[in-house]
Amino acid sequence: MGFPGGSDSDRAHQESFLYHLLGAKNAFLQELNVCYGCNLPQVSLGGLRDYLEKEGRKSEELLELYDIEQPGCWLFAAKKMRDHSTHVGGVPRVFHHGGDDHGKVFLRNPVNQTTTGHFIDEFAIWLTKMRVTIERLRQSAIQANFQAV
Repeated sequence: MGFPGGSDSDRAHQESFLYHLLGAKNAFLQELNVCYGCNLPQVSLGGLRDYLEKEGRKSEELLELYDIEQPGCWLFAAKKMRDHSTHVGGVPRVFHHGGDDHGKVFLRNPVNQTTTGHFIDEFAIWLTKMRVTIERLRQSAIQANFQAV
């Protein structure tokens, strides 16, 4: 059996993964909204940052999330792919025929950066990075805002 990646069903799974991955980040932003006592009705990375700046406060967690959304970072690529599939069309794919990567499908974000491996492997890495990042940042936010008295 070859690698998945070419069918409409595979494309739907790719896009679903990207939505869920970014959804985890957005859900964590909701946690930060509560944790930092912002109580914003609509939550975004920039909105939280702006609110805290007006209060003379900062969030190391928001700074790190901002950093990993910059060009060249994995979350930037995932977000660009998700946004492209939402507003333009499917995530562009590169199909390999022959060679070491035969049968593998690499994804390309709209700024023409191609993933470095088969999308299944890349998604596994991104999922692990998201899980580890959120778990670590959650602990950081709790320590910064709920220290024992």
